Amino acid sequence: MANISFLVDWFPGGGVERVIMNLAQPLAERGDKIYLFVHHLHREKLSEELPIEYLELPYSARSSKNYTFVTEAIRRNKIDIFFAPGRFPKYLPQLNKMGLCKLVYVLHGCPFYEKLEKWGQIIRPRKRGVVEWLNRYLINYPKYKLGYYDRKMERRYHTIYNAVDAYGVLFEEYGEMVAEEVGVPYKESKCVVLQNPIQISGDVELDMPRQKRVLFVGRLSYWDKRIDRLLSAWKLVYRDFPDWRLSIVGEGSEREALEQFVRDNDLQRVEFLGFEPNPKQLYATSEILCLTSTIEGCPMVLLEAQMCGCATMAFDCSSGVREILSPNWESGVSVPNGDIVGYAEALSRLMRDDALRRKIQKNGVENAKRFAPAKSAEQYHTLIERLMRS
Repeated sequence: MANISFLVDWFPGGGVERVIMNLAQPLAERGDKIYLFVHHLHREKLSEELPIEYLELPYSARSSKNYTFVTEAIRRNKIDIFFAPGRFPKYLPQLNKMGLCKLVYVLHGCPFYEKLEKWGQIIRPRKRGVVEWLNRYLINYPKYKLGYYDRKMERRYHTIYNAVDAYGVLFEEYGEMVAEEVGVPYKESKCVVLQNPIQISGDVELDMPRQKRVLFVGRLSYWDKRIDRLLSAWKLVYRDFPDWRLSIVGEGSEREALEQFVRDNDLQRVEFLGFEPNPKQLYATSEILCLTSTIEGCPMVLLEAQMCGCATMAFDCSSGVREILSPNWESGVSVPNGDIVGYAEALSRLMRDDALRRKIQKNGVENAKRFAPAKSAEQYHTLIERLMRS
């Protein structure tokens, strides 16, 4: 039994927040008391009561202004272990020096994703104008080419690693990458695998009629999600499948540009459905879920779609994607990263072959069960017990 806390900005929210929601009950059933440091709490959006005590932060989760509030809350609630999932609060090194509790950082993405994110911000800035243009070409681009952001990223990884008692990663390969960066043999490092859990549904009716729909669900951003690559693949196949459509679910800064791409290329049967807080019904009634990201940590959308009996495919952009979709053409479909023609050919094959889709859908349901909350909770609990003994 331990008093543990997690740190987020918004709750409920995206992938990190869903992980906490899925972990809360199985951890509580093991006897752990769970606290959540949160800046924006929206209780009205919670579909169920969770075994969590909320500690509302006065400032955004990473802000150093929270230091006094956090330390007082740790003392008052006798928190044993402080988890920082996906966010590195600037006061973490200070907490380390205070020694009030054990500290765990959990990297919820692929290691070194920051480099790709920075490059995307440079080539596809959110703002337009003269000032942004000058910053882009006279400051940010030269700094990127001279390795400034690489060195900054490397320092950040070293700072986080040195400030925590354990460094959580989603897959073993990610831990090996982090350990190599900080110069420690993986087996002797602080890295520990903490798998993302998904809620396991009841029996999925695979024989139920599904709409001939190719589905995308996620944030409409450029540097990572690259939905433009999905539209380019759709452009190559849609004429051969007049009874299929492409549905894009989500919001983000790229929506206008994506809609313009559809108009410019006269793409047919493409719909933008906007944000959907609970896309389960869409997964359950669609044939194929497509992901065209350039980088992913552990893409929950693939697991959630598999759990609902939807065939899944993606570019082979990380070990997380490979873990979820392997073996290829059995549990999912993986295409070499960036090969749009190959992606279109694989999508076409999947759309055409009903028996193949059914096999992949059936195998995907079983594959997703490997990521059940109970297994993730066991990994967390093992780490908690180890830290409590140390």
